[in-house]
Amino acid sequence: MNYVKVSGYLLLAILPLSLISYYFSVHHESVFFLYEWLFFALLLGALTFSIIGVFKNREQRWSLYSMVAFIVQFSVLSLFLGPLTFYQMFYFYYITATIGAFVYIWSFRKTKNYRFLPIVFFIISAMLTLYIVILNNLWGKDLS
Repeated sequence: MNYVKVSGYLLLAILPLSLISYYFSVHHESVFFLYEWLFFALLLGALTFSIIGVFKNREQRWSLYSMVAFIVQFSVLSLFLGPLTFYQMFYFYYITATIGAFVYIWSFRKTKNYRFLPIVFFIISAMLTLYIVILNNLWGKDLS
């Protein structure tokens, strides 16, 4: 079984799910909880397949390490934007982003297959971190 592809497909399934969540939040807010649980299930499934693949597939291990680091970082971001919106989560996100960046760089050096994955995760991580930095700078400001 190719654990990188299965985990990648589960992560890519978040994109159409997010489009459906927009429909839920605008037109049917009472069923928005379906999006939250499906999002959690996709992240948990991708994380599970990635961790299993780390132990079972030696040649794709470093690509899966970068996928695990991205899923953990994305989960922290989702928790911050969801139920745990308080100021200390900025620091927790910065720590996970820093650790993730080290994992992406290290896995890019170590991997031979799927070398594009750590690069893609690093770029997405940089964009998400820029978003968090902007939120951090706007926290508590009166913009009216």
